[in-house]
Amino acid sequence: MSIESIQPLEEIAALQQTIETRWQKLHDENPDGVFRYQLAIERERVTTRRCRFLLQLNRKRTTARRKPDGISSVVPAFDPTLFNFNKVDSREVLLEVKSGNCSVAIMINNSPLTKFHFLIVPDRSQNMAQILTQDSLEAVFKIFLLMGDHRYRMGFNSPGALASVNHLHYHFMLMCHKLYVEDAPLTALGEDLYLLENQPARAYCFLHKSGEPPAQLTNRIFRLIRILLSQNIAHNLFITWNGSRDTVRALIYTRLKPCENKQVSPFNVAFSELSGFVPLGDESDYERLDEIRLEEYFREAQGTLDEDAYRKLDQTVLDGLADPNGR
Repeated sequence: MSIESIQPLEEIAALQQTIETRWQKLHDENPDGVFRYQLAIERERVTTRRCRFLLQLNRKRTTARRKPDGISSVVPAFDPTLFNFNKVDSREVLLEVKSGNCSVAIMINNSPLTKFHFLIVPDRSQNMAQILTQDSLEAVFKIFLLMGDHRYRMGFNSPGALASVNHLHYHFMLMCHKLYVEDAPLTALGEDLYLLENQPARAYCFLHKSGEPPAQLTNRIFRLIRILLSQNIAHNLFITWNGSRDTVRALIYTRLKPCENKQVSPFNVAFSELSGFVPLGDESDYERLDEIRLEEYFREAQGTLDEDAYRKLDQTVLDGLADPNGR
């Protein structure tokens, strides 16, 4: 598939339809195995307790995907010798657009978790490491707002929080199941900052009302991410509409200790799982996992049993956000 000339995002009509039509055609034809597998969810079920996690069995995600890179630092340097998105088959790129100050490549995830699972790679040729930037976040959030189907969710895994490629990219996934994080109660922590707590996962949260400038949200997220990076805190970002679809929730999950290596395993704890959508590659895990076990995995991954450390982190975050110099 040829790559279009780069156009401003605002000039592309029916962005979602264009992405989905090209994704579906490529998936169905799968010339020379551009997709590593054709998506086929074998089984799915919803847990029966309060959060109603969606569990899906997708064994090919474990057996057929590219082996993820081990990333040992929260702020790694880009390594051109490792896999990166300049090395993909050109047919994987669905289109390229100009969004804000970024040129972004919209490309398939060739090991998809959901139908229409795609990636956004900002300024691909600049070889940026998987460290969130202000310009890229604003550019990608504008695309999120233009997706007509509010079941699309946007995610980002930092190094140390199960990023599998050290080349700046964001995930877009069509999740048709209602997720507990959409409407779970929030506690006010500071000005415009909320806390998701007493839930399976712990997260900082910002809210964005329809019609507000995108930069209003992305500037807040970026300032928080800078604070976390200064503390060597790995993180996952998940952006979703709430249940009534009038407010965006941006959830930033933190983990006190980075996970240094991502292995191909049946169950990983990244933005999707923490938010309530759990893809699994092993049938025995699919059968045995329930909300109690999932919460145990999340607590271990995030280190939330260390309440003192999290109270200190909360104060560091509040102090940093209150700093007029934006440290």
